[in-house]
Amino acid sequence: MNNYMAVALGLTAQGLFAGRFVVQLLQSEKSNRVESPTLFWQLSLFASFLLLIYGVLRNDIVIAGGQLIGFLIYIRNLQLKGNWEKIPEFVRILTFFLPSVLLWFMVFGSNFDWEKFIANPEIDSLLLTWGTFGQVLFTSRFVVQWLYSEKLNESLFPVTFWYISIIGSVMIAVYAIFRKDAVLFIGQAFGLLVYGRNLFIHHMPLLNNPTTLLSKFTKYRLSMLLVFMGMILFFNLGNWGVTESSEARYAQISKEMLESGDYFHPTLMGIYHYHKPPLTYWITALSYKLFGISSWSARFFLQIAILMQIWLVYKIGKLLYNNRQVATYAAFIYSSFFILIISGRALTTDAYLSLSTLAAMYAWFLYLKNDRQSHLLVFYLMLGLGFFIKGPVILVVPLAVILFQKYVQKVPLGSFISHLPGMLIFLFTGLGWFVYLYTENPEFLDYFFFNHTVQRFSTNNFSRSQPFWFYGVLVISSSFPWLLVLLSKIKSLWRNKADSTLMLLAWIFIPLVFFSISQSKLVLYILPIYPAIALSAAWVWQHLPIRSQLFWDRVQLGFHLLVILALAFIPIFEPQIVLSYKFYFILIISTSVLVSIQFIAMKSAERTVFAAVFFLAGITASSTYFMGNNAKLINDQQNIAAFIQQQLTEKENILVYDKRLPSIEFLTTKNIISLYDGSEDLNRETQFEEDENWRKNLINLKENKYWLNRVNPSKSVLMIKKNKMPTDQLKWDEKVFSNQIEIDGWILLY
Repeated sequence: MNNYMAVALGLTAQGLFAGRFVVQLLQSEKSNRVESPTLFWQLSLFASFLLLIYGVLRNDIVIAGGQLIGFLIYIRNLQLKGNWEKIPEFVRILTFFLPSVLLWFMVFGSNFDWEKFIANPEIDSLLLTWGTFGQVLFTSRFVVQWLYSEKLNESLFPVTFWYISIIGSVMIAVYAIFRKDAVLFIGQAFGLLVYGRNLFIHHMPLLNNPTTLLSKFTKYRLSMLLVFMGMILFFNLGNWGVTESSEARYAQISKEMLESGDYFHPTLMGIYHYHKPPLTYWITALSYKLFGISSWSARFFLQIAILMQIWLVYKIGKLLYNNRQVATYAAFIYSSFFILIISGRALTTDAYLSLSTLAAMYAWFLYLKNDRQSHLLVFYLMLGLGFFIKGPVILVVPLAVILFQKYVQKVPLGSFISHLPGMLIFLFTGLGWFVYLYTENPEFLDYFFFNHTVQRFSTNNFSRSQPFWFYGVLVISSSFPWLLVLLSKIKSLWRNKADSTLMLLAWIFIPLVFFSISQSKLVLYILPIYPAIALSAAWVWQHLPIRSQLFWDRVQLGFHLLVILALAFIPIFEPQIVLSYKFYFILIISTSVLVSIQFIAMKSAERTVFAAVFFLAGITASSTYFMGNNAKLINDQQNIAAFIQQQLTEKENILVYDKRLPSIEFLTTKNIISLYDGSEDLNRETQFEEDENWRKNLINLKENKYWLNRVNPSKSVLMIKKNKMPTDQLKWDEKVFSNQIEIDGWILLY
């Protein structure tokens, strides 16, 4: 069995070990005392057998030896609980004798090097002693548990069990660090949380005001959700470089802005780039100033924006429904949307636009409730900031909601005079930059509003066309099952005139139709409608019968497991995809948690929303390893840049054939020269350039035939996409580029 299979066994075992403690802890929380569930021992038995095999394959006596005693203790606990005899006799015999047979075969029936097994030269003797002692101590906790249970003739956990667990877990975690064994380390780190919580539960009766974790979670659940989501969002955030094309473009523009000190005239690779207002660039440049220039810092404030959105969804839910439970469900549901996480994985304007939309709507609802002028001013300020982020698109959701309120729900919106100061704030905040550039060059107004707003909506000039139904399918699949839950009750909502929920339906469907009509479609364009899906679905969910909640809970679980299964086996269908054992380990942990909580007596309403967040957290964490290991598939040039920076230090220029690659300029200190040979990607908009300096770094091979052969720039490396063969326009002397290497789908000649 190869090393990958061994690691897979170890990961599966640790996932099951983690799952058993999820079962044990949740059952203990429910009864408010330390429990010993049957499922805990069943999972322990199976996981122990897998980890025994893993230890043998790893040639590690510390791991394998630690499972032998525990294996029999798990069986004994099942006997004490009266569940061992319920297992079929054949399985019981096989389970009881298989470890012994395995060890017998390992020593006598194969060519296994037992001497090496006892004295593994790969492990330092001091480290082996430390790890062995830690494993013996860790294993002894179950001996203590077994003796305690035998004394009382009942399967129970003594308090000593948890103290020994903590000490042994710390020792094994240290051993795992030195052994560079992620399987062991992650498993022990997870266990420490459980051991500590069980100690707290054990000692709760001694406290004046004993409470359970779930009851405390009820009070602090929003804060805990934000902390948990923050940990997930920032986990491995810099594990991949800026990706082409959008993220690399935004990241490089912000870098050039910081380096030049000109914050009003964005440039991309030395050429003015006025596609978007500069607020996103300003935010990113601030992050660079605080944390340095990197892919991590480029994405830093996106994660903050997502956390603020979750908080605002909760606040809006509480304001609209005056119900903390509905607001909490809405925050959890919104946190479980894939599209929200996608908006923070690569730098674009969409997360900031959605934040400004939510902030504006929260201020608007406060104004309608309290009739305070300050709230109205904040509403217009947020609209202005949204305009300064992405232009007129900020108005789509607010206008849809306000027009629905005015003409359908007959809500009084206030006089024109009361809105006038806010409108002035909006004009100053949102249009100030546009007016400034217009005074410099009147052509700018036509360029931005006609070329990059009207044409983006009405034509396919930007090659982003999708069929009309594209967003409909996307929103159903990316919010599954919550939009379907909402639609299942839409008739009763309309019949009962549920004002707040009907308004939220307008928030969803009017912009959805608007964006579906548009000829330019990208996934994140419809991000601002998802808060309304979460809010309205949360209200419907709160009022669903338990039977319906159980149905949707099962549907969601099936969907989650199907997605995890598809991700696990995707390399079979796409061999280019590389998935590490860390990716699989997180998937296994996620599966263990999702399945385990199904066996715990929880309210179906709470279990479903909790499971949705846990599932998304697992997918998000595992995806960081996917991104880091598949640079070619995600258009990440990090490996190429690292090779040039580290191995070709004497090179001064990077020549990129027929492709605009701002990521290379972002990731290196070299001079980038783009060689245009017909690609639309390099049709730069140079009408605002004041001189011809930009031509030094953008060579038109159509006009300068055989430029490379004539100019022959010294100290250069040439990059050519593997599947894009050069035309006759690109010729070079073989003496200039005598070496070549392929990295992530690019040919580097040097």
